[in-house]
Amino acid sequence: MKKDKEMRIALHSITYAGFFYEGGALSLEQIIDRAKRFGYQAVEVMAKRPTCSPFDFDSKRAQEIRRYADSRDIDFSMVAGYIDLAQPSSLAREQALVFARETFRLAKDLGAPSVRVYAGGDVIYQEASTWQQWNWCVEGIKELVPIAESFDVDIALEWHTGVVQSTDALLDMVEQIGSEQVKIVLDPPHLSMRGESVRDAVKKVGPLLVHAHIADFQRGTPVVSYKATPELVIQQLIPLNHVPLGEGIVEIKPFIEACKEIGFTGDISFEVCTPFHIRHRMPTLSDVDNLVKQAANYLKRLI
Repeated sequence: MKKDKEMRIALHSITYAGFFYEGGALSLEQIIDRAKRFGYQAVEVMAKRPTCSPFDFDSKRAQEIRRYADSRDIDFSMVAGYIDLAQPSSLAREQALVFARETFRLAKDLGAPSVRVYAGGDVIYQEASTWQQWNWCVEGIKELVPIAESFDVDIALEWHTGVVQSTDALLDMVEQIGSEQVKIVLDPPHLSMRGESVRDAVKKVGPLLVHAHIADFQRGTPVVSYKATPELVIQQLIPLNHVPLGEGIVEIKPFIEACKEIGFTGDISFEVCTPFHIRHRMPTLSDVDNLVKQAANYLKRLI
C-alpha cells in the first residue's frame, strides 16, 4: 500500500510484457527490479498473461511477489484489469464478472488499492447498439461494486476505445453507477489524441481521480489508402509513434500542474502500451529501457 501522501511515479508492467519490442516478456520480479533501478516508487500490475494473470497468481503466489516488492521498497499502485462488460454475448459478460472477481482478489493479495475497469468496454461492437453496450457496462459495474467492497479495493474506471471516449461521458457513467467505491483513471495521451484539454479534464474529475497513465506520441506522415469507385478515392490514416516524454503531442506539464492544483496524491504510471518503431526498425529491450529511464527523470523534474 502507498506509504506517503504525495504524487508518485509508477511503472506499468505492460511495458515489459514482450508485446512491443524484440524479445520475450520479463517476469514481475524482473519488472520490480527495473522499477527500483530506474527510480520508480511503484509498479502497476498488468492482470493478464504473460505478466500476472489472476489464474496463475493464486493467493500464495501473489503474497510471495508482494513480499518481493516490499523488500525492494516498491508498492503496487494499481492492478490493471482487462474486464470488458460491453460484450454482446451475455455469457461473455458473465465470464467477465468472474474474471473481475478474481482480479479484485489479486489486488487484495498484492496490497493494491484499486482495479482498473474499462468504462464502456474495450472496443465498440457492431453486433449491438452503443446504447446497449453502455447499459451493459453500467449494470455490470453495479454488480461488481459489492464484490470490490468485500475485497476492500476500489473500482477505477478508465475510458478507452469502447463506447465511452470522453471525460464527460465517463463522469456520466460514474453518476449512473452511483457508488463511492467507483473512482477514475485519466489517460492524458487519450485526452490529447482526441483534443480534450487535460487541465479541464483534471478539474472536472477532481477528487475522483486516483491514478493516471502517461506516455507521449508524435503524429506521423499520413498513410493513404487508395480505392477506385470508379473515380479515385483516398482514406488518410494518421500514424502515432511512441516517443520520449516531452517530445510529442501529449500535454504532460499542464496535466501535472492541474493535478497539483486539485491536491492529487495518487500515482502517475508510465507505460509503453502501443506498437512503435525506432526509425522504422523494431525496438529492442534496450530501447524500452531508455524510454523508461527518461520518463522517470522527466516526471520527477515536473513533480
